[in-house]
Amino acid sequence: MYSLFFSSFGFLGLLGSALWIWMLYDCLKSGRGGREWIWLLIFLNVIGAVMYFVIVWLPAHPNFLGQFGIVNSRQQRDRLWQAEADAKNIGNATQFVTLGNVLFDMRKTERAYEAYQQALEKEPKNDKALWGAAQSASELSKHDDAKAYLEKLLAVKPDFGYGQASLDYGELLYQIKDYDAAAEHLQQHLKNWSNPEGYLMLAEIQSSQDQNDAARETLETLIIKIKGYVPFQYRKNAHFIRKAERRLKSL
Repeated sequence: MYSLFFSSFGFLGLLGSALWIWMLYDCLKSGRGGREWIWLLIFLNVIGAVMYFVIVWLPAHPNFLGQFGIVNSRQQRDRLWQAEADAKNIGNATQFVTLGNVLFDMRKTERAYEAYQQALEKEPKNDKALWGAAQSASELSKHDDAKAYLEKLLAVKPDFGYGQASLDYGELLYQIKDYDAAAEHLQQHLKNWSNPEGYLMLAEIQSSQDQNDAARETLETLIIKIKGYVPFQYRKNAHFIRKAERRLKSL
């Protein structure tokens, strides 16, 4: 009984830690909660993660609990109805961003894109509207529009999402095969944020341009940086080491 109690406690601790990492990552990446939630997550730890999950994450993902039969389609329609009503009756940029987020999470991407554009008509420099418009445009394969929105967002808030917008911009340049611009942007990006994906993309560009020595250096830097992470971050990113090592063997 004694060992069973402590093994159960240890398992709950692992679940709490996993939830905290997941919610902190979502908060940093999406920018939904803002800096206030980042600090709450850091100081309140698991309690903050539970609060963020219930107050911020769940409302932004109405289909999540529906997978378990907890949220039905009527509740989803009610949430959309409320967002549409707020956008119509109040009509500020904030309400249109919320409507865009609801529609985007419900995979109504074209309508979400329109909502974000309406928000930008109200506030052309609204960072969350620019981010939503860029994501929607990318989903709709409107790469020129996505590029323009990301450029405006980075001009307004270069550190949006703790570098996520900057990384997405580099990835978009890579996808549209503007390799020179992508390489230049990623080199600058990696001075501020050490995203493993950024190193891998940069190495691929360097390799495609017959800069194999530079590609090797980029991949070796990636491996060294990940090996210097704290244990839980290392485990989370260890697969990037394997990718980098495989790519090094092929150079």
